[in-house]
Amino acid sequence: MNHIVRVIFGKEQVIKAYSNQSLTEEEKRLFVKEYEFGTLEEKLAFIKGLNEAIGWVEFCIPELELCDTQRHTQT
Repeated sequence: MNHIVRVIFGKEQVIKAYSNQSLTEEEKRLFVKEYEFGTLEEKLAFIKGLNEAIGWVEFCIPELELCDTQRHTQT
């Protein structure tokens, strides 16, 4: 059985979701992402990671070299 998580990105879209307002079809296309996992453990680990990232605008994963070094380089 696959385990699915739908995530709504975007401040205004999250506010709409918490206010029980419907997103437009374009908002759904742009701001709602669906992730699929093979196990419940993978799904829960992903959710835990998302919870840790809430409130942070930027982040980087050094061991994967997923940093925007140009953005953070001082001139």
